[in-house]
Amino acid sequence: MRLRYQLVLAVLVITLMISSFLAGRQFVSVAAVAAGAGLESGRGGGGLVSALFGMKEGAKAEIEDVSLQPLETFQEVLTHLRRQYVSQIEDERKMSYGAVRGMLSVLRDEPFQDRYSRFMEPVEYRSFLEENEGHFGGIGAEIGVREIDVEEVPELTGVRCPVCGSDISNPKRFQTVIIAPLPDSPAERAGIRAGDAILRIDDVPTAGITLGEAVQRIKGRPGTVVKLLVSHRGEAEPAEIQITRSVIQVRSVEWRLLPDRIGYLRISTFNDTTPDLVAEALADLRGQRMRALLLDLRNNAGGGLEVCLAVASQFIDDGPVVYIQERGEERRARNAHPGTGRLEVPMVALVNVGTASSAEILAGVIQDYQLGPLVGVKTFGKGLVQTVYPLHDGSALALTTARYFTPKLRDIDHRGISPDFPVEQQESKEYVPPLDARDTQGAEGMKLLRKALAGSPAAAT
Repeated sequence: MRLRYQLVLAVLVITLMISSFLAGRQFVSVAAVAAGAGLESGRGGGGLVSALFGMKEGAKAEIEDVSLQPLETFQEVLTHLRRQYVSQIEDERKMSYGAVRGMLSVLRDEPFQDRYSRFMEPVEYRSFLEENEGHFGGIGAEIGVREIDVEEVPELTGVRCPVCGSDISNPKRFQTVIIAPLPDSPAERAGIRAGDAILRIDDVPTAGITLGEAVQRIKGRPGTVVKLLVSHRGEAEPAEIQITRSVIQVRSVEWRLLPDRIGYLRISTFNDTTPDLVAEALADLRGQRMRALLLDLRNNAGGGLEVCLAVASQFIDDGPVVYIQERGEERRARNAHPGTGRLEVPMVALVNVGTASSAEILAGVIQDYQLGPLVGVKTFGKGLVQTVYPLHDGSALALTTARYFTPKLRDIDHRGISPDFPVEQQESKEYVPPLDARDTQGAEGMKLLRKALAGSPAAAT
């Protein structure tokens, strides 16, 4: 009798344990979903949580059967590292950051081909915020990655460990590149050009480090020197360039009135100061009786989408500026802000391979609305929107959350925008200021504007 009682008791205990485990698993899922809903609304770091549980912003939280297998695998590996790795693991946060980066690196390959989703450690995220505010320390260049043909670097292919099969040659198909140097920055004055491949930073090859690590190595105390080994487009041999770091104060807009009352407006980036400066520039140029406008978007690596909308609204008075398509949703138009006015004078816009992201949105507006021709070379080709999700420890996730399309629904990602008048810039080993005698693209833009003014009734005013 006593034995039977003990058996029944054991069965009850086991049943309660199993029920508690299952209930606990469901509770964790519900709690995480509820937390994701709160975090998504701005209380910090909801992007990763909502992605794990399949939520969208503003969507009602739903209980889902969440697979814990990826987390179980991660925990198993972490346990082996803790117990069996040859050396003591002192900083597990580094390992967590590395795991996140490894997870995001999968997005670079087929079928995603996403070069832009990235993880920022706390120091990287602080630098990112400083850049958006318009001031930071470094050399003054926007840095990114581009896909390369592995045949360009055959020495990096096919080398694997004969024991475990791991890739020991690091044959990545992506390369750290200069998207654009900032105007009159130390990088531009030293001869850095849009499209340059960065092969080495000081004595560290870029093939073995992440984009974030490359940025941190290039930045540094003002007055110190960084050495970059760069490969210029069209040149066989790389060049070593020494650049003295300085405090970079980004004035995103510059303007002046040129002969024949042609206004020159250069937008070098889209940060928080840009819309007000563009408004000030156009008001000043109109006050000087501007008859035409040369808009320079070369080496503008982009910036905030909302900033771009505010700027584009100063060139068109209504209609879509860009179409945004999020996962599983229909395209929706982001329209120009009403009441900001329309540019009523002939215009030409200058673009090059350093014209990217938000700058391409503005170039697409100009071309699709036929505000004026584009002159230069094909733009960079970034048609993806990133949302930045701050995380609890001061780090952040920049995650691709949407595609954008031009007003005529053109998808420019990996394609770029082709100019109406293709003009290659004259190559020079020295810094060529805009509208310098060697600026062939600027010269073509001025030629087109003078031609438009010659055939305009306003030419006699």
